[in-house]
Amino acid sequence: MKRSFKMIFIFSLYTLMCSGVFVVAIRESTRQPIGLLVVSMALTPVLVAIIGGLPVNLLKLKFSMMHDISSTTNEENK
Repeated sequence: MKRSFKMIFIFSLYTLMCSGVFVVAIRESTRQPIGLLVVSMALTPVLVAIIGGLPVNLLKLKFSMMHDISSTTNEENK
């Protein structure tokens, strides 16, 4: 319960912060690269998760899963 509340709070805070930055960038007198701002807002949580320890070696995981499947199939055929 406590962890769920914390995640909802952080997500809400991040969404409000991104919305505020977006509104400020639109109202600036000089033209701002809005697309770059949106992409950076979308990629920031992904980069933080990767730096925080998210496993990104997906090919090794798929290879080991396929190897396990083929080894169990070979054992069944014997």
